[in-house]
Amino acid sequence: MKKNNYLSNKELNFYKKNGYLVKPNLIDKKTINKINKKINFLKSNNAYDKNFEYLTIRGIKYCVRLKDPHKVDTIFNRLLKNIKIISILGDLLGGTIRFHHSKLNFKPPSSKAGIVDWHQDWAFYPHTNDDLIAIGIYLEDCYEKNGPLKVIPGSHKLKIFDHHQNGYFVGKINTKKEKINTKKSVSLVGAAGSVTFHHVRTLHSSALNLTKNFRPLLLYGYSSVDSWPLCYDQDSSIDPNINLKAYDKLILKGKPTLIPRLKNVPIIMPLPRESDSIFQLQNQKK
Repeated sequence: MKKNNYLSNKELNFYKKNGYLVKPNLIDKKTINKINKKINFLKSNNAYDKNFEYLTIRGIKYCVRLKDPHKVDTIFNRLLKNIKIISILGDLLGGTIRFHHSKLNFKPPSSKAGIVDWHQDWAFYPHTNDDLIAIGIYLEDCYEKNGPLKVIPGSHKLKIFDHHQNGYFVGKINTKKEKINTKKSVSLVGAAGSVTFHHVRTLHSSALNLTKNFRPLLLYGYSSVDSWPLCYDQDSSIDPNINLKAYDKLILKGKPTLIPRLKNVPIIMPLPRESDSIFQLQNQKK
């Protein structure tokens, strides 16, 4: 018996066991083409330059992210509410959904600017429980040569690993020190329109892009409605302690609540930190 039209019991059980799921071709090609055209327009329009994040490596400046794309154009805002995505999230998150954040990452070709080191999203924004998910939408075909998302199956059931270095939060893990066997990782590959889902505590990374394209990856984050942030959450961009009304407008399924669900989950506060960008954090020298 299926949970809904887009998620089977087998897939749900797979996610619970492994902490990730890939849904091939979930988003139709027409939508993907429209998004890519919009991205090309935004990148060629200087008026939107302030929304892009750049990283300089060895004297070369790379465009690595469009910040908060759902605020930049309605096409991204509509997609985060896609019925297929919401239906799947409803089951994976236990019935309620609050939108958390969006970002559009670009992986520069064959450059260290494209590497994202091993980390857990949970380290960046701890909540009262860990019913949070990040989804990645491939806007181009993404296979091994493109530097796909890599995950370690079952790692969402492990501890929260230390993402600090010399007393500062750097947004990455020392895999040798933590004795993490990255050879057990699985590459989440797929054609354009495929969607990846990973638990907020799942260990993941991505390697070099060995093609000539800037491999775009549209990322959305979601939480259950009763998951409450434990510290200022830059990714969400809305602090419930300052603007509760706006925070509750992020609810996509379920009703507002002032009673957070407390779960015995491991937490290390992401402090002190000198940036809210994973690219800046992971490339800083400490």
